[in-house]
Amino acid sequence: MGDRHRSIFLKELKDTFPDLRADINAQHGLLHLEMGVFADFVQRAITLGDAKDVASCFKLAEKYYRDGNDHLKNAIGVSFVEHLDLRNAQWAWELLGPILKREYLQLVDAGVAKSLPYLR
Repeated sequence: MGDRHRSIFLKELKDTFPDLRADINAQHGLLHLEMGVFADFVQRAITLGDAKDVASCFKLAEKYYRDGNDHLKNAIGVSFVEHLDLRNAQWAWELLGPILKREYLQLVDAGVAKSLPYLR
C-alpha cells in the first residue's frame, strides 16, 4: 500500500490543471466525484486529440494508482479508469501506463469497461 493520499493528489492535479480547481472544489470533498471531474477532463482531451494533456493525465493517474493509499487507488480504478472510452483512440491507449493498462483490461474482463477493437 502506498502512502500518497487524496490531498496530495488533488494538490498536484489542481497545480497541473488549474482550470479544474473550481469543478473539483464543487464536489464537497467526495473523492469519487472529484475523480469523475478528472475523468471527464481527460475524456474531453481524448475527444479533442490533445495528446499532451492526455499524456499528463495518464502519467498523474499512473503515479497515484501505483503510490496511492487504498482509497485513492480504488477511486482511480472505479471513477477514472473504468469510465475511459478508448475505443476510437488507440493513440491514447498507447499513452496509458502499464499499471493502468492492466487495470483497464481487468475491468474489460469483468464487463465494466468497454473492450477495445484494436486489441482483438
